[in-house]
Amino acid sequence: MFSSAGYYSYRHLSLLRFSMLSILGLSMTACQSLTPIVETITPANNQPKVALVLGGGGAKGFAHIGVIKALEANGIKPTLVVGTSVGSLVGSLYASGYTAKELERLALTTTDSELTDFTLSNQGFIEGIKLKNFINARVGGRPTESFPIHFAAVAAEKHTLKKAVFTTGDAGLAVQASCSIPNIFIAPRIPEKVGKKYIDGGVVSLVPVDSARALGANIIIAVDVTAANTNTSTPNQKSTISSLTSFWGFLENSLIANAAYNAKASPINHNAASMRHERDRADIVIIPTVGHISSLDTSQHQALITAGTQATTPQINAIKQLIKDKTKNKYATL
Repeated sequence: MFSSAGYYSYRHLSLLRFSMLSILGLSMTACQSLTPIVETITPANNQPKVALVLGGGGAKGFAHIGVIKALEANGIKPTLVVGTSVGSLVGSLYASGYTAKELERLALTTTDSELTDFTLSNQGFIEGIKLKNFINARVGGRPTESFPIHFAAVAAEKHTLKKAVFTTGDAGLAVQASCSIPNIFIAPRIPEKVGKKYIDGGVVSLVPVDSARALGANIIIAVDVTAANTNTSTPNQKSTISSLTSFWGFLENSLIANAAYNAKASPINHNAASMRHERDRADIVIIPTVGHISSLDTSQHQALITAGTQATTPQINAIKQLIKDKTKNKYATL
């Protein structure tokens, strides 16, 4: 038995011990609750926003995969991908999480029948639904805004030729619109069935640098697969036949079709020069040498990918230095 004095002393010690433990517990809880807040303030938030801009250019767009391959091999990963036409096709898959190796394998194994759906219409002879479904199947049906890399597809409103930049919603539909070469593909509506009709983004923005800048890019790496690369090879019978049956053959005609449509819609235009100036506003411009490579011959697709890698590799140090310099500038302003 405790004496009354001993009892109160024991009780006092117990209460003191309980108080100390409570204070310690509250302190530990407070520290734990602060931890996520501290962890969210990371240097990554202060890194420059690097955009990879993939231009149109038909089947020459296989070179885009080679560019991605070289960037990935050197630890350079963009936080934004913006694509026009075939650039949106490649870009959507990359932004959704595909690695360069996976893109390369997909490019070399996908058949024309998976992408081409012929139809009889006075608006065009390729419906484009297969292309839309192909993209949506490959990205797991996810909307554009859920991609791990921010993605934008550039198209043009058919009747006004006003540029449209799609960053949310149905990824396959956005790519379909961006690739819908006038008079070849039937222009899809966005929203489907009730919205405006959209056509190939190459009509208004072949290498969409300005769109990337408007989306907040601090550094822009632009890829132009059309500049100074006119095909010097003589077309043969195989190429002519292929161009009439191949999905890539139709895309190969995109520049001619887009230019003709643009000229018809706006006879007095300086669009070609304007689009070149837009491309030159990029921080880094990569121009794969692909003019001599036949994109209608599927055995040459690997050569197009290799050309993209070869054009990017000499620019790696400049890209890294630019990222380093921009990062220092961002820290200096904090």
